[in-house]
Amino acid sequence: MPRTGGWLPLFAVGALAGCAALGGVRPFYGPVQGSVDQLLNAPPDAVARAAAEEIQHAGLALQWMSPAEGYVETQWFNVTSRASTPDPDLRDLAHSVKLRFFADPTAGKTRLAAEAVNTYAVDPSRPQREMERMAPEGDPGREVLTQILDRLKRRFPMPDSSRTTR
Repeated sequence: MPRTGGWLPLFAVGALAGCAALGGVRPFYGPVQGSVDQLLNAPPDAVARAAAEEIQHAGLALQWMSPAEGYVETQWFNVTSRASTPDPDLRDLAHSVKLRFFADPTAGKTRLAAEAVNTYAVDPSRPQREMERMAPEGDPGREVLTQILDRLKRRFPMPDSSRTTR
């Protein structure tokens, strides 16, 4: 009796399993221009968990969090009303901010890139990311980011740690 299709089903199952492992929460893009870099004395997963804790402590709601990927993102947060929503407040784009944290290993430490973005328009025909810009110095959303980064810096101090702008 001849064997039929013994390797093909196994290959198909293996290919599907491999594709399932490609998913994740961290986006393929990196931080926006002007994001803030900080070197922290902890592994990326610990920094991501701590960032999520500090975000919630500041009163913002999480959208995505993956310590294994070193990624944390908030929902849109209106700094005036202090309300979090999955989408930016169309009536008040100037006061809506989203925070993202990208934690990557470097020499036994973590390089944390953090952004506070505002959106200047909503256009369903374009990806939302194309409409986002780093909140400028003095912006209330940028101040929230700075406060969170300062708390993370105290939690994971580096003797010569400094914050830089990309």
